Amino acid sequence: MTFSETLCKARNITPETSNLEGTCCMCGKHTTNGFKKKFGGNFSTADFVSNGDVICPECNYIVSNSNEYRRTMYYLSDDTFKTFKKKDIKEIIFNLPDKPFYLYLTQTWQKIGWIRMDQVYNDTVKGTIKILLDYDIIECNLENLKNVYDFIKSLRDLKISKTDLESGHFEMYNFRKLKDEYDLFKAREILEKVKSYVGNPIWDLALYIAD
Repeated sequence: MTFSETLCKARNITPETSNLEGTCCMCGKHTTNGFKKKFGGNFSTADFVSNGDVICPECNYIVSNSNEYRRTMYYLSDDTFKTFKKKDIKEIIFNLPDKPFYLYLTQTWQKIGWIRMDQVYNDTVKGTIKILLDYDIIECNLENLKNVYDFIKSLRDLKISKTDLESGHFEMYNFRKLKDEYDLFKAREILEKVKSYVGNPIWDLALYIAD
């Protein structure tokens, strides 16, 4: 099933139908109950819309309720649709049940990220999974993400600023916190490790989860 079909199934939604036949420009499936390919003025994601000539009923439902699905984070499986807040991300992401799912996170609460959800379908939590963060697809291994998260959390617990962790350039007073907690050698080792992570999408995701 497509993302839109899975969403409607999990939420027990029966979408409205129309009478156009063609290929859905959102999910790519063929339909005989499609709607005219038409979007509102605030629909600014034309780059992610395919060359299909109609919108299927399920995708039309999401387009019609776009604000709901761009202003929240959610976990979706065949039988579960669960929304959550930023503070709950770590609980959700590190306790995913081993069954097919989609996971959407947002930092902006504005972007129409759901339009890329068909590209982040996961059939298991084992190995590499895909997470959508606004428009960005992040591929990661959950164990690796947890290790990075734990490393960041240990630094945040020492009151190392998020700005320094984002840039990899520690202010002297933050570096001094490391030296006081460990020693000069270990502090330098940690700083080099942070620098090696800067710019890595998994690092950025773990920072977002931890903060």
